[in-house]
Amino acid sequence: MYNKTMKTKGVLTMVLLCVLCFCIGGGLLMGGAYADEGQSEVSEEKLKLVSDNCASIKTNLKGIQKSDARSRVYLGAYYEKILTKYMTALNVKLVENNTPDTSLIESQNKYASAKTSFSEDYIAYQKGLEELISIDCKNEPKKFYDELISVRSKQSVIVKDAAKLSKLLTEHKELVKKLEAKF
Repeated sequence: MYNKTMKTKGVLTMVLLCVLCFCIGGGLLMGGAYADEGQSEVSEEKLKLVSDNCASIKTNLKGIQKSDARSRVYLGAYYEKILTKYMTALNVKLVENNTPDTSLIESQNKYASAKTSFSEDYIAYQKGLEELISIDCKNEPKKFYDELISVRSKQSVIVKDAAKLSKLLTEHKELVKKLEAKF
């Protein structure tokens, strides 16, 4: 049990670092002068800036798309590993030993559901980003700007999903500590 807990701590630390990197990297996409969230009308001045800087905006977005895709792969792999190698494995072992812990099973189910939401929301974000990149921002700056606001919203959902997964991992860790104290 001690080795498994130590491995879990290492993986949890790595996941938290990845989440932090993802949040920082994802924030680069939507920060700065490109969009003001919550603004219903965009000024002609901003639309002209988008149109005039279209090539550099698209270059930056493509770089972010590439970086975000790598982040998703790394995070997805870590989330999956935690679920299968640690949460599920522990619950299976407890059931095999006739000592199932319903709170750990419930925690695993919540985590699996949150992981699925993260994956689905990330796919929606990626599709939105692809759509954004495909828009001719030089000739259609308003359409581009509107799609940017939409992508920004989708990216915000992913950040919330990652935070929820992190919280669920922390809660699960506490449940494992309580289980350890029993034995």
